[in-house]
Amino acid sequence: MRPGGLWLTVAAELRKQHQNRTKGRTVFFSLLFWPALAFLTSYYSMKPYRSGEGSMLSQVIPDGRIPLFLLSGYLVFQLFWTAVESAWLFELERKGGTVETVFLTPSSKMGFLYGRSLYSLLHGIWMFASFSLLTFIFVADMSSVNWLALLMVLLVTLAAAIVWGALLCAVSLFSRESSFLYYIFQAPMQLFGGVRIPPAVFPAWATGLSALFPVTYSLILVRGALYNDIGTGWWWSLVILIIGSLALIGCTRYTLHRAERHARMKGNWTLF
Repeated sequence: MRPGGLWLTVAAELRKQHQNRTKGRTVFFSLLFWPALAFLTSYYSMKPYRSGEGSMLSQVIPDGRIPLFLLSGYLVFQLFWTAVESAWLFELERKGGTVETVFLTPSSKMGFLYGRSLYSLLHGIWMFASFSLLTFIFVADMSSVNWLALLMVLLVTLAAAIVWGALLCAVSLFSRESSFLYYIFQAPMQLFGGVRIPPAVFPAWATGLSALFPVTYSLILVRGALYNDIGTGWWWSLVILIIGSLALIGCTRYTLHRAERHARMKGNWTLF
């Protein structure tokens, strides 16, 4: 498949997803309502606890800036969660016969997966990102933000989320029931990824689990740029996230190949 064919497939999938998933204006309200509600719930859950000097929170959240800590956590989590959602909704494509049609054409299968992941990211994050940007203005110390590092890590995080979503879409090709991805990744990724609770307070076994999620490294990078706390650990997280994303691209291609082979052996006349 020529590179041009890959991008044509991505563009076609973006257009198809937009036509299928844009159902009236109310959908735009939900894109902000649920993430904002989760953020406010977490904030007021932590509000009663002491965050001043000498408290446990002050040891893991710099200067007790809980709103900024939670806001950055939910912004990055929402990036990766929309990617999980793209795989979660994949069963609708399979039940509707769209996947069979796509796989019978000479279009790029990798482009199909990355197009789904990219649209879910754009569709599910833009309104909450706008809300986060406006809130950052009020809760962040603009003088302490490393803007160059923040821009760089946001681009890397966006790319990592797209790669993560494409891999999960490839995994969901093995089964018509892909809602299991919701239960496997939603709560564990939110808990162990450091969205609401800093990984520094976890026991060793939980810290090991947090290392499996790309959202963990993305949060280290984003919060480091926001607090201008860029040290050796920050650079190691950047290297791990980039190398891990490249490895996941290879895993996606391998998983896609195995899924096609599995479908030909175990499927029926409709392939999947």
